[in-house]
Amino acid sequence: MSMTMIQQVHRHRYRSLLAVTAALTACGIGTGSQTLLVTAVVPLLFVLQDALATKPSLTNQLSVERKLSPKAPLPGQPVSVTLTIMNTGDSTIPDLRVADGVPTELGTIGGDPRASAILRAGQKLTVNYSVNTNRGTYEFDPVQVRARNRSGTIMIESKIAPSGQSSLESRVSVDDIPLSNQTMNITGPVTTETGGSGIEFYATREYQTGDPIGRINWNQYAKTGQLSTIEYHEQRAVRIAIIIDSRVSAHVSSQPSLPTGATLCAYAATLSVSVLLDEGHTLTIVALGTPDPVRSDPPPAHASTDEETAFGAHAAMICNAAATGSDEMMTNTDTDTDTSAVAGDGGIVDQHRLLSRLDSNEQVLFCTPALDDAAVSIAQSIRADGHELTVLSPQISNSDIGGRIAHLNRTNRLFRIRRLGGTIVDWKRNETLPIALSRALRDINSQ
Repeated sequence: MSMTMIQQVHRHRYRSLLAVTAALTACGIGTGSQTLLVTAVVPLLFVLQDALATKPSLTNQLSVERKLSPKAPLPGQPVSVTLTIMNTGDSTIPDLRVADGVPTELGTIGGDPRASAILRAGQKLTVNYSVNTNRGTYEFDPVQVRARNRSGTIMIESKIAPSGQSSLESRVSVDDIPLSNQTMNITGPVTTETGGSGIEFYATREYQTGDPIGRINWNQYAKTGQLSTIEYHEQRAVRIAIIIDSRVSAHVSSQPSLPTGATLCAYAATLSVSVLLDEGHTLTIVALGTPDPVRSDPPPAHASTDEETAFGAHAAMICNAAATGSDEMMTNTDTDTDTSAVAGDGGIVDQHRLLSRLDSNEQVLFCTPALDDAAVSIAQSIRADGHELTVLSPQISNSDIGGRIAHLNRTNRLFRIRRLGGTIVDWKRNETLPIALSRALRDINSQ
């Protein structure tokens, strides 16, 4: 899209003093007061300066471009915005002030969308800031520009639709997850204490008929004339279940512009699926409180690489449904939601359905904001069923009184899960997901 000048308005700073000049002059003539007549000269000088001043114009003098990175973020993923304003004219703009049209639904989490500068001909002004995205499509408003002449007597206000990007869409799509089933016949990254094929040396043994030529220890054969076979640490793929807490209690955000706990959990699950599929693991994904968007089954929605060739597409739809929730689910609060677990929202029926989806030897990555005691109950059921458990928990509470109380309750729940034998990865608000996720996946690979 090319840059467009939407509006341009000139405002004369001292034109209103013309009425003051006229009033003082009239009073001076009427009363015969020379003092009033002399006094009328002062505002008259300002009016004349205003009238004779050169009118600034931004038409064909400013080039404005907006860039977003990434262009299509996942829910909860920060977006960097770069606004570049260049003076393409041949004169200096002595006082330039700009403000980008940030969508009201988005919260600025870094930098400032406003800036000011003296912009000489050919110079650029760069504005950098970042916003936090929730799921949805957002339109940026035109850039507001304000300029004054050197004396400050005339101001011009403009709205400019910049070139570059004017909207962004935050969602979980099929493209975010590999579509192929990559776990079959792929060596996984988990090293075992048994010898076999792999890349890390384990031991040597006596040669046996049929051993691959590539594993024969030719150095020893050259020295002794005896054949032996090299064994490596065998690497095997593991079975991992990724569980998204998308129950009603997880659809809570501290501010309307910030993603809910369930949205952050779905975002974490999306990246986890992508990473773990690339590493060759066998995966199951489960979304608590979310009906299956493909099969229309009751909660929890689930998909498995063992059962589907189009696992990636199904997993993406589950993550998207978990992030979205329903209008009834969405709440904005700093207090936790410590309510009794019911069927369909982490209750006994939901937990039984969850456990029935898990293979007996699967490790579990449970993504939950831990906003109610049902999250602890779910973790307890997973551990009691014999599964190794890693909990990735996004922090969503604010620093006000309600937020501090919710944070204390959440900390207590995570402590209780840790006592059950679960590994806790606390995803803090100022920590990027890839860093938190790398800690969680490192714990899984070490189990």
